[in-house]
Amino acid sequence: SSSSLGLSRVSWCAHGCVCGVSGDLTAAMAKGLSLQFFCLSFIMLPAEAIIHANYKLCFSVLLVGTAYFVSAGAAIAVLIGALFSVLATCGIGPFSLPRYCGPLDVFLGRSYRASTLTPDQTANNNVSLTSFGDKLVIAYRKADSHFASQNAKCVVATGSAEDLETWNIIWEHSTGEDDLREMLLFELSGKLFLYYARLEPNKNGFVARSMQWTCTSDLKTWKKPEDVGRVTEIAWDIKVQKDSSGQEVAYKASYIGNHYATNAVVTVLFEQSTDGFTWSPVGEKAEVYTGGISEVSFAFTAQGDLVAVGRNEDGDRTGFGSQLFFARAGDLGHWQHLPVSMPQRFDFPRMMRMAGDELLLFARYARQSFAMVPSWMPMELQRIGNILLYSCLPKGGAVYRIVPPDAKGWQIDMEGLPEDMPFTPILQRGRHRLLLSNEAARRRRGRVGDCQLLFDVPFARPVDLRSGLRHRHLRVPLPHFEKKQ
Repeated sequence: SSSSLGLSRVSWCAHGCVCGVSGDLTAAMAKGLSLQFFCLSFIMLPAEAIIHANYKLCFSVLLVGTAYFVSAGAAIAVLIGALFSVLATCGIGPFSLPRYCGPLDVFLGRSYRASTLTPDQTANNNVSLTSFGDKLVIAYRKADSHFASQNAKCVVATGSAEDLETWNIIWEHSTGEDDLREMLLFELSGKLFLYYARLEPNKNGFVARSMQWTCTSDLKTWKKPEDVGRVTEIAWDIKVQKDSSGQEVAYKASYIGNHYATNAVVTVLFEQSTDGFTWSPVGEKAEVYTGGISEVSFAFTAQGDLVAVGRNEDGDRTGFGSQLFFARAGDLGHWQHLPVSMPQRFDFPRMMRMAGDELLLFARYARQSFAMVPSWMPMELQRIGNILLYSCLPKGGAVYRIVPPDAKGWQIDMEGLPEDMPFTPILQRGRHRLLLSNEAARRRRGRVGDCQLLFDVPFARPVDLRSGLRHRHLRVPLPHFEKKQ
């Protein structure tokens, strides 16, 4: 029989061995940039024009121009068409997954602006959030647009749990030659570390150069940034937990490769560190998966097992969409994965464990499957088609609850939120309370820019109240992972 995702219910085993990093990485990147250049050029040019346009002025000019050059009837038709266009966005289409009614409920509370307003740098994204001492610390990218730019800089600000309205900038960094993004904050051995990626400042692509780090012990003096890791490596998730001896260990999930290329081959790495800048493989080797997975977030269960979710945007032998990974506590370097990717694409995944063994995933959600292009078509056409079609879809934010396996297998429950909210960092503030941030588009003086909004969110269990949000509880049964004997 088949599951609700249309995946075969067999023993879900990890493929034999994970391939290492293949060939000359630089040469592979040089040959495979055509997909990235084509897709981003197709998206970037109109996107830049739309972002920096004055919408009221554009509509007025279009309306007056239609009336003057065509006819008054044509102008009325434009008005009616605009009305139907607005009404069309109000409908809620059917979900691609079965409905689930569970006890988890989310109440989205008051929002707080954490980023600064800068007229010539309207993009504030790639945020990371943590606590250090008695302070809340946020790091984010500030630039003129979401696309790669040499004007990008890293901004670090502090606030307090009692006053989420006030944020004081304590450190800024830019090179004038690189695009800086993918900030990650974590505390290890009394120091606050900041990781970020350096990219080429090319608006037609996202080509990683290297990863850098800095740290501070007092939020005043910061170490001069230094390179760390491999060429093109981008760290997506770093978590710290104590080992059996009580020593703090940082675990890092990152990826390297020619992401977005027509011949994309991306390798996921899983490494550990006790000092925050010297990394070694958790298992026999750092590579835990090679294919189309890039952004991977993970969490540890109460038993010490690892559960991870990765975005399979480039596609591979398992398909397109997202992958679910699992590793036993005694063998964290051996990741098992689904033989067929889930067709849903979980953008910007961020995982955490709540009190007990509650695993939550914060990610973007689209009702339609990401794998829209038929699988019998060439892989290059699937990559181009899936990315372009998915870019045109309406999306929303979602909180997913990953349920440990029972007799029927793994389950993923989902609660949808009513707007496009790509969650990034999450900070637990109690047993049933979270502080999370998201990138939100806000209009200012006729233009659109991103700002970092913080949400103080209570999680209720069992549900005793209902908020005004649209709730969508979905359940995705996934069979057990079993090792090959």
